[in-house]
Amino acid sequence: MDDDQRRMRRGGCCGLMVLGLAFGFCLLLDSCVSRVEVARVVNADGGLVATVTETNGGATTDFGYQVDIRRNWPVGWSERVAYFYGARRSDCAYGVNVRWIKNDTLLIGYMQAKSADVVNRTGIFGRSVNVVFKSGINDPSAPCGGVEYNLSR
Repeated sequence: MDDDQRRMRRGGCCGLMVLGLAFGFCLLLDSCVSRVEVARVVNADGGLVATVTETNGGATTDFGYQVDIRRNWPVGWSERVAYFYGARRSDCAYGVNVRWIKNDTLLIGYMQAKSADVVNRTGIFGRSVNVVFKSGINDPSAPCGGVEYNLSR
């Protein structure tokens, strides 16, 4: 085997090793993030469900909160209507509060958030749904900490 063939072989092995390490690192990162449904609210006619999922990336990140609406069926697609990063319900409680204020209107309340990605109006399987967002709502009854932590206590 000449020198050029050896270099190419080493380069191929090193490339595969780097690719394997990168893949392993991605798996490690994904396994460090938890995603837990922390709230589920059914509207008045029972046809729609709003869910809140808390994401937790560990001690160096804030909590994330995704709000989805779907039909109230055992299996089905959902539509994301909001995502909040670093949302708080009080000075010490993380999270957002969701409730149906009408059969077709979902209220998402929170005190503050570092960022909010929201959709003001959406259609879910032929139904028109209004999503209302209100910041500045302090919830003194919310226990301190993350929502999942408090649900497991």
